[in-house]
Amino acid sequence: MLQRFIDPAKIDVDVDCVEFDLAYIGEKVEGKKIRAFELVEANETEDDVKIVGELGDVLGINIKISGIDDLTASALESLIPEVMNRIRGLRYDFRKENVIITVSYELLNDLTLDCIAEVLQKAFRSLKIGKVKVVLIADKDTFDKEIKRAYKIHKAREEIRVREEEVSEYYGCISCQTSLPNHVCIISPERPSPCGTSWSEAKTANELGIVNYYFKIENVKKSGYEAINRKVKELSEGKIKRINLHSVLTYPPPTGLYSELIVFYIPEKDGFGIVDRQYKFKTPIGLSFDEIERIIVGKQIEGFVGISYSYLKSPKFLKEEGGWKRVVWVSPKVYDYIKDFV
Repeated sequence: MLQRFIDPAKIDVDVDCVEFDLAYIGEKVEGKKIRAFELVEANETEDDVKIVGELGDVLGINIKISGIDDLTASALESLIPEVMNRIRGLRYDFRKENVIITVSYELLNDLTLDCIAEVLQKAFRSLKIGKVKVVLIADKDTFDKEIKRAYKIHKAREEIRVREEEVSEYYGCISCQTSLPNHVCIISPERPSPCGTSWSEAKTANELGIVNYYFKIENVKKSGYEAINRKVKELSEGKIKRINLHSVLTYPPPTGLYSELIVFYIPEKDGFGIVDRQYKFKTPIGLSFDEIERIIVGKQIEGFVGISYSYLKSPKFLKEEGGWKRVVWVSPKVYDYIKDFV
């Protein structure tokens, strides 16, 4: 573990190839969409840049850093969107293998992979944590190979190894407040964030001070939901007064911008469905993922909740509703994910 504080406000990036400033976080951007993935690895490397292919429809961002452990590497991934979203005319959405980068048509004419690599390397080197090698992958064949490798690494990192009863603190995230002013996400050891951030990642990122939006909720073991609800009420400015982490029907956690999956109630079956973001057809309730998301994003609506793939493996998955016994429909991609353990 790195025993130092990293202040994201002091990320030192001085480049001429783009306009770079904290003020551009949350900027609305319309333009070309690029499918991407992010991966930070602990690796005994030297300061270097490697670029594979030319800027097009895909982009893999693989940053290798010396002198750190895997847990720190995992936490440092949250710095990539923090840095990329400071580029004027660029918006970086979602996490891990689900990243979508939107580049304005104005910026697209001038943006190069060399420039992106320079921004990322200077940002990570300014943390003074070790040697930094930035690998950008824009070649489609190499991208397809490397995104599978990134998925395996992330899947291993997301394994739930700590139980809620074993800890006295949970963590939370308010990163979506750049677009959803009252949104608050609570992350427990057995309830990762809907975008896929685990309790361990949030804990490490908070300890390192990598970004400003993670926070700790203390004394959970003693006070339980009282401490959680107090913090949620404070950070949502009273819009949300109470949550139940493992429920869909009673005070479900509010849904942010980047849910990997949505759980929804099917009244006719008195059960639940689970749909993934890539599923573009109607669900049994007559709405697609995108249509449901537009209704619930930034809100607490009983009968709907955003979750991550990793939560599907949680021992407390929908504990308040009967767990997997109540699930009556899943989209094909979700089925492929759960078929070996449900």
